[in-house]
Amino acid sequence: MRPHPEQHWLPMDTYLEAIERESRRFREVLVDQPAGTPVPSCPGWDVDDLLWHLGGGDVQHFWAWIVANRPEGPQDYPQPERPTDRHGILAVLDRAQGDLMLRLRNADPADGCWSWASDTSLHTVAFTMRRQAHEALIHRVDAELAAGERTPLDPHLAADGVAECLEMMYGGLPTWGHFAPDGSRIAVDIDDTGHRVVLGLGRFAGTDPDTGTVEDEDDVQVLAHEHTSEPSKPFDLRVSGTAEDLDLWLWHRAGAFEPGMSGDEEIAGRLRAILAQPIG
Repeated sequence: MRPHPEQHWLPMDTYLEAIERESRRFREVLVDQPAGTPVPSCPGWDVDDLLWHLGGGDVQHFWAWIVANRPEGPQDYPQPERPTDRHGILAVLDRAQGDLMLRLRNADPADGCWSWASDTSLHTVAFTMRRQAHEALIHRVDAELAAGERTPLDPHLAADGVAECLEMMYGGLPTWGHFAPDGSRIAVDIDDTGHRVVLGLGRFAGTDPDTGTVEDEDDVQVLAHEHTSEPSKPFDLRVSGTAEDLDLWLWHRAGAFEPGMSGDEEIAGRLRAILAQPIG
């Protein structure tokens, strides 16, 4: 049985605080970076592209509108026009961040709210709070990598980020597909917080109704959330690292870091191949 979506999440206030804190650091790092400075973790982007991504129509401006117009979907969303200079981009960013925080703080986390998640139980304001906290966190890291000013991640937020990335970016299933587990068990052990995410490999198959593409590929799903101090069934593979290292590794922001892996080498190779796929 897959874990209930919200049973292990952080308190909603923690996500709100993270959005505000990480967004503030994001702006602080980028505000004076020279135009054209590349973002090494986002190939082809410069710092103004990154500022616009988080503040403009891709992330915070968009999600502020979604929360304000809940539970309606994005079909009537007014896409903003990107300003031509840094000052204009920062103005949109500042308005979007302020509006997003206002909308989220005044909303009930249980309220229905559109989401791209295929699991309809995640079509809530709570899902948006969590997702936006990790958007801000990862893009803060992108900003720091561009500026060469890396600072640590909060370990509890990063541990939640490990779970969220595995659940949503790798493990989410579209309604038109089917996952056939192969019985494998993988422990992702977060050394500094004691959290464990249990994964299983298998085969995902289905036909995308929008494109007609037939999918049949190796895939991974989250099976359970545990604590490393708890007794558990045997694992075929153990993956370990700190919350920060694992979160950044999953998001392909960890540089040369490689997590500890012990166990079945064939399963380790399959997991690496799945997690090497681009996730945005």
